[in-house]
Amino acid sequence: MERLKVFVERVSESLGCYYHLNGGGFYSLKKFESDQKGQMGVFGWVRELKRGDLFRIETYEGLGNRAGVSDLADEVRKSTYIVSKNKDPDGKGTRILFNVGKGSYGKDYQKAVRALRAIKVLK
Repeated sequence: MERLKVFVERVSESLGCYYHLNGGGFYSLKKFESDQKGQMGVFGWVRELKRGDLFRIETYEGLGNRAGVSDLADEVRKSTYIVSKNKDPDGKGTRILFNVGKGSYGKDYQKAVRALRAIKVLK
């Protein structure tokens, strides 16, 4: 079964981005190879869902709207901790979520990568 770190490495290679392990057991996807707050260009987060064979990739709904890819999301949610209103470019704290099966290279993986590529360009 694919591990979270291996999945994040695969996603970051597909996107041409960097990643950073955060304290809560999830990874940030970032545009720049920096570890300093405010200078990383974070545009997404990846975590493993324990209750299924899934990884979840999350990003700002506002960025998804501007990139025209929010309709590809599996879910839209108000944030509780990952996307704060203070850091959301739209100030709403709303996120879009993409669920990708462990080991997937199929439609779910391609859909998430396509959306995140468009968002990365904006960030």
